[in-house]
Amino acid sequence: MRAQTITARISFICFLLAVVNFLVAALGTHAGLWSYKIGLPLLLPALLLGLIALVAGIVWGVIALVRNSGAGSRWGVIGLVGAALVLAIPLNYVRLGLMAPPIHDISTDIEYAPSFKALLPLRQGAANGPEYDGPKLVTLPGGKVTTVTALQKKYYGDIIPFAQFIKPAKLFWRALNVANKMGWHVVAFNEKEGRIEATDTTFWFGFTDDIVIRVRPAGKLGARLDIRSKSRVGVSDVGSNAARLRAFLKTLKTMG
Repeated sequence: MRAQTITARISFICFLLAVVNFLVAALGTHAGLWSYKIGLPLLLPALLLGLIALVAGIVWGVIALVRNSGAGSRWGVIGLVGAALVLAIPLNYVRLGLMAPPIHDISTDIEYAPSFKALLPLRQGAANGPEYDGPKLVTLPGGKVTTVTALQKKYYGDIIPFAQFIKPAKLFWRALNVANKMGWHVVAFNEKEGRIEATDTTFWFGFTDDIVIRVRPAGKLGARLDIRSKSRVGVSDVGSNAARLRAFLKTLKTMG
């Protein structure tokens, strides 16, 4: 009975310490106390603690089943379930990272991508420059060399320009409404230029991606919208920019 209670408490305590460690690493990075290059490695102790909590929780569960006893259940259940969640979140990001291409600049127009203007001062000092990465060479594991454009076509071929038989001004204001609906911080917009620029910042680590939308006439009766999203730091965005563009375009279509 004592061993059962001890493993339950170890599971709970390690889970609790893992959560505290995660919060310190994530929110400290978001607050600017240290860079993401320090914040991400700070997650390693949280993963180790989460693993210990999970193992201890499983041991508790096995003992509880064998003995048909609920001793320590208050601590054991929280520790076991909590540890599974603590480990599931980062492991899912690892999974996404392995599946996603090592790029961080996605555009519906891969030939003449919209360029940043109002966001340029905000990107000063960013690890990733403001220029479009399309022609940039990328060396994949195994030594194969390709381009960002080729990788986008392969992995995100569904991300294409949005066109409708609609006045450009109407599409522009609809796009601005969608950007606000998405929770982005709109930095600037200009109807004459058909330009909208915004940022999207993650809650935990405060990673900021920049977005530019371009609306222009398409023929005599229509309008075309292009959108681009680029991360300020990192090599792979684990698919976040592509997911952002998909969500925007999907919402834009539904508002039509």
